[in-house]
Amino acid sequence: MNPAEDTIDIEIQYQPLFELIEDEFDVEIEGLPTSSYSGTMEQLDRASDGDRIFADTSPGAVPNLGPEEIDVVGMREAFGAERYFGTLVTTADSGITEVADLEGEAVASADVGSVSGGMAPLWMLQDNGLDIGNAAQGGSAEDFEWRSGVAHDLAVEELIQDDTIAAAGAGEFASIPHVPEDQIEGDFPDLYEISPEVDIAGTRDPELRLLDVSPPIPRAPIVVNTAWEEDLRYDIEEFMRGVTAEELDHDAFDLADALDLDLPDGLLEDYNDPDASADPDEYDLDDDQEDDWQAFDDHTLWFSGIVEADHDDYEPVRDFTDDLGIPLDDI
Repeated sequence: MNPAEDTIDIEIQYQPLFELIEDEFDVEIEGLPTSSYSGTMEQLDRASDGDRIFADTSPGAVPNLGPEEIDVVGMREAFGAERYFGTLVTTADSGITEVADLEGEAVASADVGSVSGGMAPLWMLQDNGLDIGNAAQGGSAEDFEWRSGVAHDLAVEELIQDDTIAAAGAGEFASIPHVPEDQIEGDFPDLYEISPEVDIAGTRDPELRLLDVSPPIPRAPIVVNTAWEEDLRYDIEEFMRGVTAEELDHDAFDLADALDLDLPDGLLEDYNDPDASADPDEYDLDDDQEDDWQAFDDHTLWFSGIVEADHDDYEPVRDFTDDLGIPLDDI
């Protein structure tokens, strides 16, 4: 499992899917969070006969490892959206109004193993006329300082906390909650029409300015090592492609207990009730409880289903690597 956001305990986040599979097939899943995007690919690359590995990984893993090493179980879907976006954002008071203004500035991001948080931001910087040097190959850029290698949420947090950083590259799920909706609707129609994150645009402080958005990216896949050929594997694959959004929901009380959160029972009951609206504004939450609700919300699964997909669906990622001159083996 990829470390997309440093503040997330991904094993807790994935419990609904784990429990569904364990209950259906009488198996035990061992969750293995990796330290980097490349770490997930290394686990898959080392897999051999006898290994039983499903992986939540970056779209970049599909062209990197290829059909000899992995099969694509399916593409994660987020509330009807099978595509998502990389973004470049800056602070509201930075004075930076376009990507070209980042010449000579520092930009924080994930590494290029993350398509939306590293590869796409580099592509946008290059597409706007900045010289990226050999940053895509792990070196440095010519026209800006490239500070890569952190999770999406940490890139955004570094932008907010560190005055020496002028912009952050991150997947939309980490940046758009800080961007007011009116910045998106007129200037970035693909993001506005496709992204479910628009529903929570501008809900987090501080406000950030959206500088650019990547072309649509196929959402991250669930993949499996090809060396595993038991019937069980194919049965689990089919099962995962059939799960519903409701089945992937956490039980609110279980999630609050797992994270040791202090939240009102009524709010948790509302979350569990499909006919109710779990609105924290209806409860008198103190500051600590506000933080707890944010942690609760962050740990809900960021996809609502798994749809059929194959290697061909991830050709847009290969287009990024070609434009950036990244050998697939370097992802």
